[in-house]
Amino acid sequence: MNIHSAVGRRLGLSEERIEELLLLEREKFEYREWLALRYAQDRAFLGGAEPEGRHIEEYRRNYSKEERARISKLVTAMLFANYWNNTFRRKAWRKDREGAALSCRLKDEPDTDGGFS
Repeated sequence: MNIHSAVGRRLGLSEERIEELLLLEREKFEYREWLALRYAQDRAFLGGAEPEGRHIEEYRRNYSKEERARISKLVTAMLFANYWNNTFRRKAWRKDREGAALSCRLKDEPDTDGGFS
């Protein structure tokens, strides 16, 4: 069970709604809602960077500057909360769970410990 799904269920979201949010299919949402969700998803995938593309232009046309600022603040707060929890509430790695290890190694640094840093 994914922690995000568990929190969603705890807050009253159905399994079906969680699945819809994961897939983010356009026809399952009111258009403006989909644009905001797509913007938030893209920002999360980009590590907080501002996304680009045709749907982002549409997002800017459909939301006022004030609305976009509020959405951006919410996305930033959610990203911060996620980073905070990943850093301070979760063990970064455990040698007894291969594949669950989080590597902090630089890209060009050689793997000298079997994949665990």
